[in-house]
Amino acid sequence: MVYKTLFNINLLHAYFLDLGEKKYHTANANDALSVTEKEEAIKQYLSSDAMEIVPNTNTLEILKNHRLLVRKHSKGITVLASSSKEIAEENNVAVERYSPLIKLSGDLILTFYIKVSDTYFEHYTDIIDRRKDQLYYLSNTTSSATNIFDANTVIKTWNSFLITEKESRELVHTLEKEEESRAATPKQVTIANIDTVEIAAIETKITNNIPLNTAEEEIINSLNGRIQLLKSRGIIGVLQVKISGVNNTNVTENVLVKNGVTGNFDIPAQCVLKTAPDFQIYLENRKTFWRYNQSSTGVKMITNTQYPLTKNGRVEIKKTDVTPQPGNTIFLPNPTVESITKEQQDYYSEIFI
Repeated sequence: MVYKTLFNINLLHAYFLDLGEKKYHTANANDALSVTEKEEAIKQYLSSDAMEIVPNTNTLEILKNHRLLVRKHSKGITVLASSSKEIAEENNVAVERYSPLIKLSGDLILTFYIKVSDTYFEHYTDIIDRRKDQLYYLSNTTSSATNIFDANTVIKTWNSFLITEKESRELVHTLEKEEESRAATPKQVTIANIDTVEIAAIETKITNNIPLNTAEEEIINSLNGRIQLLKSRGIIGVLQVKISGVNNTNVTENVLVKNGVTGNFDIPAQCVLKTAPDFQIYLENRKTFWRYNQSSTGVKMITNTQYPLTKNGRVEIKKTDVTPQPGNTIFLPNPTVESITKEQQDYYSEIFI
């Protein structure tokens, strides 16, 4: 028996990986890090500095019952399956394959929360305001967003997976119902008790701008309250991986392996993939206007454009890049992430010089 990788989930964040205005992940070669710089950046990267991937209650039980393990690594997590070695045949050559000891149903879904672990995460991450009743949802089976969360060489961007308020309410209701169905002692008061048909009728009224009655408003407020409860715990998104996904995102495959009695390769076996799939998500760093507060004169100078916040490297700001322009030579440092204000829809990094 050996543990073999079922799949990986990688969370990459531009704030930690970019070098000033040079990007770790970009289609523009002029703005990209060199190969050497990218290797150095990823070598020093720890996703846990900003966020973590946490299995929900149901998934903890699934992991235990199916002899699966979750292990953290520098970019995220690896899910491993307790497996036995099998012999298969490829191009007339015997090869080793690994089959989970406990069969994984194609309908089995593992659910994880994306949880923030840094106080200043929202300051340096291009993310929706936490007060909004919306979540990010990543799934290898379905999504109303632009992208299916699939495993390939293309790194998907985080903002592609923002779902609507309606979809966010549906999601938390579904997750709560799943948890209640497995709970040894059901809660007396829970959003799981709200009828799905009733929720759908209320959502239709909201879509058509029809006023809600008091009872309907209470239901919507309860669902939104659940979203805000998750956010108060640092949870900003839900990630689900189904064993049998779509768009070639299955995490196992059926293989004919060697029959110990006959020696023929005619025994069907569920095996982990030879190359474990990597589900990769890329979070963009926030861009802000940089506001220089000159304490000696009381003058406030603001950059004419927004610049990205990065942990490493430096963005060179010249006096012609700010308004009003200073009359003398002046050093304009890069900001830290601690001091940021939002005015209207714009973000300002405050720098005192």
